Amino acid sequence: MKLDAKGLENGVVRLEPFQLAHVAHLEAAGAVESMWAYMPDIPKGKSVNTYAAHILGQYESGFMVPFTMFRQSDDAFAGVVSYEMISKTHRRLRIANFWHPEEMRGSGVFQASQALLIQRALDWGARRIGWAVAKDAAAAVRAVKRLGAKEEGVLRSYYRLAGGGWAD
Repeated sequence: MKLDAKGLENGVVRLEPFQLAHVAHLEAAGAVESMWAYMPDIPKGKSVNTYAAHILGQYESGFMVPFTMFRQSDDAFAGVVSYEMISKTHRRLRIANFWHPEEMRGSGVFQASQALLIQRALDWGARRIGWAVAKDAAAAVRAVKRLGAKEEGVLRSYYRLAGGGWAD
């Protein structure tokens, strides 16, 4: 099973491989202003077009598989998420860079999308699925823990945030 194979959907959400056409959804949802609070810094700035070019470049290199999410009930844009740090040799990956429009938070979209991603990773043969969540992103930490993930430790100053700070 390929991580980016079609058919990644359930009754709540549908995940599609990220494409440049999805940039308009990010702009309309106000992502440009809010998604940078916990997103890692990327080399060429904080515009939505820079973000799109970066993740598509990471996809082409095999480092990341980015997705755009849509709510099934009304086909509304529901956010972005990706697999990253993919190691076929060691059969591990990380689910990262998830962002949802504010009106989708607490609606079940996060849990539904994560369930799809976890199952796809297991079907791919993953032996380890991880999340890197900034420690002070309390809502995201709680949401990931509700999935059953266990906190194994804190990596101090692990990555630079787009806003210039550092995330533990």
